[in-house]
Amino acid sequence: MEHPKQLLPDFNMRYRGKQNAPKERSDAEKDDLPEFEPFKGALPRGYITSEGVLELSQFDLHKHDNAVKHRTNKFKHADLILRRGQTFRMTLFFNRPFNPSEIALLEFEMGKNPRSDKATYNIVLLNTKCPYPEHRVCQWKRDIEVTGDMTGNKMTVDITPPANCIVGKYHIFLTVFAPSQQRRDLNTDIHLLFNPWCSSDDVFLNDENQLSEYVLNDRGTIFNGKTDHVSSRPWDFGLQFKPGVLDACFHLLNKTEMLLDNRKSVELVARRLSAKVNALDDNGVLVGNWSGDYANGTPPAAWTGSAEILLHYWRNSAPVSYAQCWVYAGVLNTVFRCLGIPSRVVTNFNSAHDTNGNLTIDIFVDENGSMNNDYTEDSVWNYHCWTEAWMKRTDLNAKYWGWQVVDATPQETSERLYQCGPTSVSAIREGYLCDQYDGQFVFAEVNGDVEIIMIDQIGLSRVVHVNRDYVGAKIVTKAVGSHILEDIKGNYKHIEGSSLESAMEQAVNFGCVRSRSFFQETDVDIKLMAPAVQLGQNVYLTLEVQNKSLEQRTVQLTVTCRVTYYTGVNYRTFKEERRTVSLGASMTEKVNIEILANEYMDHMVDQGSLKFICVGKAQENNQVLVAGKVVLLEVPILSLKLHGEVKVNHEMPVTLEFTNIFNFVLAHVNLRMEGPGEMGFKRKYYEYIAPGASLTWTESFVPDMPGTGGVVGSLNCRKLTHVYGELDFDAQP
Repeated sequence: MEHPKQLLPDFNMRYRGKQNAPKERSDAEKDDLPEFEPFKGALPRGYITSEGVLELSQFDLHKHDNAVKHRTNKFKHADLILRRGQTFRMTLFFNRPFNPSEIALLEFEMGKNPRSDKATYNIVLLNTKCPYPEHRVCQWKRDIEVTGDMTGNKMTVDITPPANCIVGKYHIFLTVFAPSQQRRDLNTDIHLLFNPWCSSDDVFLNDENQLSEYVLNDRGTIFNGKTDHVSSRPWDFGLQFKPGVLDACFHLLNKTEMLLDNRKSVELVARRLSAKVNALDDNGVLVGNWSGDYANGTPPAAWTGSAEILLHYWRNSAPVSYAQCWVYAGVLNTVFRCLGIPSRVVTNFNSAHDTNGNLTIDIFVDENGSMNNDYTEDSVWNYHCWTEAWMKRTDLNAKYWGWQVVDATPQETSERLYQCGPTSVSAIREGYLCDQYDGQFVFAEVNGDVEIIMIDQIGLSRVVHVNRDYVGAKIVTKAVGSHILEDIKGNYKHIEGSSLESAMEQAVNFGCVRSRSFFQETDVDIKLMAPAVQLGQNVYLTLEVQNKSLEQRTVQLTVTCRVTYYTGVNYRTFKEERRTVSLGASMTEKVNIEILANEYMDHMVDQGSLKFICVGKAQENNQVLVAGKVVLLEVPILSLKLHGEVKVNHEMPVTLEFTNIFNFVLAHVNLRMEGPGEMGFKRKYYEYIAPGASLTWTESFVPDMPGTGGVVGSLNCRKLTHVYGELDFDAQP
């Protein structure tokens, strides 16, 4: 039997029999309309000559001047890039002077089936008489200046698209009614972006310094590590200086399959893009991988920016492997800024993943103090990155406008898709979680309580320790105009006092179920301390045990040593150390434990950290004591050097240098370098780098415009990841 599509070439199984026509979800296609369309009804008798008929001889989009005014002049694109709600200029040259009594109009169309009621068909009248007075037609504002004589006839039109028009690609036609309808395809497109400089646009941001940072800045810094040891990595957003990135972003917007008229709304655009940047359920941009096995793909730590990822997705129409949270956040941030939405990457340290929505992170141990993996489902990430987008939320009270959390990392489903946000940061701070979207999940990420639960031999459990301050301990982003961090924790949560408790109570009123577990106060305290060390070195733990009572205490200590992913998920327990400490009244004693490098190195994973949990039990009264410590292992940085002064249109070499300072071989080493202009993305591979050996790698770039720029490098192999380097330059004319 033949497939229906073979019988009916125009058959589309997505809508035929269910809808009269497919819904418009892409701006990538246009109708093929004839150049000449006669009026319906009576026409004058006789032959109509072209003599005296108004005809377009040429036109000028003033691409450079318009792009400068719209702040899009740095985009590498053949078409005119504009921002909605802002005037642009267009000049039309005719074969004769324009008669005000003549009817002519410019048509701006989007998609395959443009319609005025869906705002995908828009007109600009070149006179005051509309040929469609009985129809509802979206008319863009215009101011017209007409000048002409027999040797030079031109019309200059200043056109202002509405501040709430659809974001996307429009194709331009000129239609003249004289006396028959002549329609000319100008064979040119314009791309309209959101406009944060326009007070009527929902993305309006009234701060030039922030606009330069959150819309126009190509280069960023993403913070990682842990609360007491924050580190950072460079990220090249690549939105303006990389050819093809804008097309890739519009391709992605079309791939969301949003209804075109929904693309007026920044809120809806942001939500759909949060789903489309991950590939888990809709064939989106990035495949997530936290396993440490990155065969047939690029390790997440190896990426240096967004452009390479987006261009690969656009050109191959297939998801890109692989990503983790900061890659998702960096790519989504690029798409937002490219479309004109102010945005920034945010890092939440000690970020909770609360699987059952009870605002507690439940960590289970047995009576000996060993971790119980069968019961422990929740986790606390060392850090988690998401994107904030700036917008007016017309569905919310005005006090909840501004920064919104939009998270592309697939953690939990929302409305049956792996998407998250936009969630008002101000609403999270106040515990106001009844409105859209995903407020309860984000609230738990920054406010959850960590509970240590002990399970006895027959399976009964009791809470032995609660930490209400661990989650969301630090929330940061890149500061405006520099690479240093800005602490924005106060935007998300009240730091202390009654306001914090009021927000928690408000959250509970809106559906958050907060455990109010109580546990027995102990008269013995444990502190676990460890200095920062370099990967491949021994780790020295110090347990400080303090007896606060006036009686003798004998404490049995169990220290569990584990390698964990940065997500807090356990990879392997490699050692358990048991000690017994006897303490007199009001006595303090220190216990030192050495963790040898060869005990943990064979178990290390990508971005792995060492997590130590100490569980103590006082023999005299069965009190249970708990302390924990996460130790990150420091890695070296890459050195990048320029060879002279950077000048426009002059080739500039840049050299990457690295020395293996470890006492082990680095095998299968992948290097990447990303820079401006034609340099693009470079790769280099080394079979191995011996201990103490050094390498140098030189590439070059040619800046094509003055101003600041940079080069980013990365090194990645099985035993060493997250090694980066960057340099800044200021290209002179």
